[in-house]
Amino acid sequence: MNQLCRQLGLLLTRFALSAWVGAAVLFVVNGVRLVTLDAFDSVDRDHIALVRFPPYYVTGAILMALALGGLLAARRLPTLSGRRWTSVFVLTLLASLVMLGDYLWVYTPLAEMITPPGAPRPISFRSLHLASELLNTIQVALCLVAALVANWPCCSGPNSHEKAVQ
Repeated sequence: MNQLCRQLGLLLTRFALSAWVGAAVLFVVNGVRLVTLDAFDSVDRDHIALVRFPPYYVTGAILMALALGGLLAARRLPTLSGRRWTSVFVLTLLASLVMLGDYLWVYTPLAEMITPPGAPRPISFRSLHLASELLNTIQVALCLVAALVANWPCCSGPNSHEKAVQ
């Protein structure tokens, strides 16, 4: 049973990291299309941002928590080396901290700047917006690398360490 819980933990981690990368990329592609269409004015774009970003951060936080919880359950799984587990854990934890920092110190002030929608934007808006783009790129890139490491095929069997070294 303990082995099954560890395997399910790894499955959950792989799923959550991969799901977040896909969801974040879809969010960005969809968001860029929305704000570049001539059908929306600046008030509409502010409304779109205020409606779309909270679920983005909630979804990301849930999937990061599931990935970290899955990793904790998968600890000491024989097919997952300690180095590999640590790499995925550190990458996922860093990604989670970047997302939290972006939400607290970048997105929240940005949301206040566009509330009410259509209000004049202060000079600091542009620099915060660029910071948010950079932090989100870093966060998703960390998750992508963590997902690749977590999903990379494992060696198994009695001499798996020797096979991996060769």
